[in-house]
Amino acid sequence: MRRILVIDDEAQIRRLLEITLSNLGWEVFTASTGLEGLEAARGAKPELILLDLNLPDMSGAELLVRLREWSTIPSS
Repeated sequence: MRRILVIDDEAQIRRLLEITLSNLGWEVFTASTGLEGLEAARGAKPELILLDLNLPDMSGAELLVRLREWSTIPSS
């Protein structure tokens, strides 16, 4: 099964994406902060990350820089 990580601080958006992507055959992991997202990316090893740019603990751009230090996972 394909794995995707959704990082967004809005629970309704995470839930909508989780339902929609699950119905399309993805195994969905979610995180509500940048730090949770980094931990989830390490643990879940997703094929793709959907990333909100306005997170409560860091910007999405900062998270992407930190993610790129050790990962080549495609992000959108």
